[in-house]
Amino acid sequence: MDSTVIWKTINTIILVAVFYKLLKKPISNMLNNGVASVSNKYEAVQKEKEEALNLLKEAERKAKEAKKESEEIISHAEEVAQKQKEQIVKEAQEISTRIKAEADEVIEREVLKAKKELQKYATEKAVELAEKSLKDKVDEDFNKKIIKTSLSQIAKEGVL
Repeated sequence: MDSTVIWKTINTIILVAVFYKLLKKPISNMLNNGVASVSNKYEAVQKEKEEALNLLKEAERKAKEAKKESEEIISHAEEVAQKQKEQIVKEAQEISTRIKAEADEVIEREVLKAKKELQKYATEKAVELAEKSLKDKVDEDFNKKIIKTSLSQIAKEGVL
């Protein structure tokens, strides 16, 4: 072998030894730091994943609670609306009954009023017809005859 090859090999070995001696700690630290960094990042990502899952579970729980609460509110609102509807119907029926009773009273008063007016009218017409009938039947001879009969009856009774 050639002495240059040997010297090149020795130089290479010395150079590798110097590099090894000088760069061992920095490279080892760099690799350790890189592994630690990746490990830390992985752990951080795992923690964030767990936190996200916990937040998701919490959000789902809150959503269920909100849904349940909204259903309760809707149910309560429907009950209140039904009660109000029943109350309104009841009040409307009471008002209807009262209006009907008042209308019946008004009708009854009007019927009585109409009957009285009809009686008054019938009485007036009967008096008119009687007067007319009497006027037609009563004349001067009839009056004399009534006077004579009345006087003779009075005389019989002894009043005169």
